[in-house]
Amino acid sequence: MKPRTILCTILGMLTGGCASNATTASEAQARPPLERMPRVLEVRFALSAAPPHLRGDATTYVLDPASGYALDRKGANGISCIVVRSDWQFTKQGFRDDVFWAVCYDAEGSKTLLQDYLAAARLRARGMNAAEVHQAVTKQFGSATSPNPSRTGVAYMIAPLMRGYTNGPEPVTMNMPHYMFYAPNLRDADIGGRGFSGQYPFVLSMHAGRDDYIIMLVGQAEKEKILQDSKDLLAELCAYRKYLCTTVETRARTPVS
Repeated sequence: MKPRTILCTILGMLTGGCASNATTASEAQARPPLERMPRVLEVRFALSAAPPHLRGDATTYVLDPASGYALDRKGANGISCIVVRSDWQFTKQGFRDDVFWAVCYDAEGSKTLLQDYLAAARLRARGMNAAEVHQAVTKQFGSATSPNPSRTGVAYMIAPLMRGYTNGPEPVTMNMPHYMFYAPNLRDADIGGRGFSGQYPFVLSMHAGRDDYIIMLVGQAEKEKILQDSKDLLAELCAYRKYLCTTVETRARTPVS
């Protein structure tokens, strides 16, 4: 992360490998195209990131790889949900077609943090690589057009499954429902956190004053209930892409594994 992010996900989603390193010439040329997800599956997956009582009236977006995210449904409770496909925080690894993680922001996050991912998708669609998108997005932070969050809030990531980066060069699939409480300018020392030690909660600071999150995994009993309640969605994700299948390994994986 730049400092670190969980996706250097959690969200942008984890540990290691997230520094804004210069993109190599071969990576810059690669820029694999994104394939559009089936709309119904994408919406179900996006909404699964939020608690059930918030899903019915949440705003949802779907990705058109040729142009970026488009509004699918306008909700009224302030919650906005997407499936992130362009993890622009990871400039060394570059953009890929096999990153999938769902997140739902509250009202304040929808006005601020969500906009970074919407902008990244538009810029990727125009042909920019991860390093170029990172530079374009971050240079706007704190400006009138890209204000930092004005208060604490929550980014829900309790979807039953996510695929993103941990500490290796390839994205990995995890059954890791968690909450990200954004708290601008908060540090581990303020809450007694110990970083990526496997002990929770801790602070993940991607961009100080903007992407400072308290990370909290759900408990084991809640995780098992989420997976059980989502068994149909998990089956559809597995049928859609083999690397989105739930296994013993994906169930055991954590941000530090």
